[in-house]
Amino acid sequence: MTNETDYVADIMNKWYEAMQQNKIMVQPKASTILGIILARFKIEPLEEDDRDIWAEALSKRGGEFMEWYKELSETQQAIYHNKLSQAPTNADLVGNKALLKG
Repeated sequence: MTNETDYVADIMNKWYEAMQQNKIMVQPKASTILGIILARFKIEPLEEDDRDIWAEALSKRGGEFMEWYKELSETQQAIYHNKLSQAPTNADLVGNKALLKG
């Protein structure tokens, strides 16, 4: 389970990424102050969005999958693995049917 400081680090990392994308710089002391302030609060994630993680996974091509997967939250990754474990295998789909040769 993730604690509040992990959320603070996640927020700070997302903040840094957004600033980098917008070519914004911040003084290191300002980052430290923000981190200290955020650490004083109990921070909990919002409800997960209504994304269908499994449908998204099935739509990814081989080269796109790992990048997509790495961007998922831990909760979303758990949802993916749960669905993966429930997915039928080729053996389940074929069953006891024999292939007909013609």
